[in-house]
Amino acid sequence: MAIKEIFSMNFLRNKRENQIGRGVVHTHTEYEVYYMKNGETSYLIDNEIFNVKKGDFVFIQKGIPHMTDYRKNSDHERILINFSSSIIDEFFSEIIEELANTKLVHISETHIPTLEQLLFKIESEFKKEQRAKNTELNICIMELLTLMYRYKCERKMTVNESDKICYDILEYINNNYYSNIGLGNISKIFAISEAYLSRKFKSVLGIGINQYITYIRINNAKKLLLETDLSITEIAEKSGFDGSNYFAAVFKKSEGITPSVYRKRNKI
Repeated sequence: MAIKEIFSMNFLRNKRENQIGRGVVHTHTEYEVYYMKNGETSYLIDNEIFNVKKGDFVFIQKGIPHMTDYRKNSDHERILINFSSSIIDEFFSEIIEELANTKLVHISETHIPTLEQLLFKIESEFKKEQRAKNTELNICIMELLTLMYRYKCERKMTVNESDKICYDILEYINNNYYSNIGLGNISKIFAISEAYLSRKFKSVLGIGINQYITYIRINNAKKLLLETDLSITEIAEKSGFDGSNYFAAVFKKSEGITPSVYRKRNKI
């Protein structure tokens, strides 16, 4: 198997204590491996939210929107690796596809030391300036992906009864984002106050409810812009926006460009 040069790689170790780290939804042109060494976080990937705990890995496919939001009063330490797809051989396509579909990769405690040792080796090699550095990093990255694939296991998701309503609301939004929904409408449907719903949703899922609705609508609009020939007005309607002008304004605020420009730049 040929070893290819890494064109883009970033290794980041980050530790924060007793604070919330709110990110923004973003994408990468590289793959991303995220390891939660200590603490926990809510991780938004595409239109799903995952609860990432100590010892979990997250694999992000290139081009997939994502965002993390750390829990209050939770010490955390993460290791983040971005690497170019140029190092991925065809032999690894099955592994990449499986990890991309899994997203949250839970590893049993038995195998955590093996993967952590490999992560520390990658960190050490990344800081060196020696001959064949990229070759060694290539080998380590491919070994890491292989072990994530080999040792991943199921973790039953446990949700507190008091938090379950937030996941029910999350599902409701994902199924009804195209209709006239918002904090007020949802609070009536689920028979809880707007103030309580707003606080609860953000504390459990790490993102504001209206922010999440907008995110889902924009994400759907982006797919329609690239995958269909629908007009901007039709896309606005199908994505839940009240008129094409409002849609264009919200889209530009989110993406930095208008829907029309986004379509021209990205549609093949």
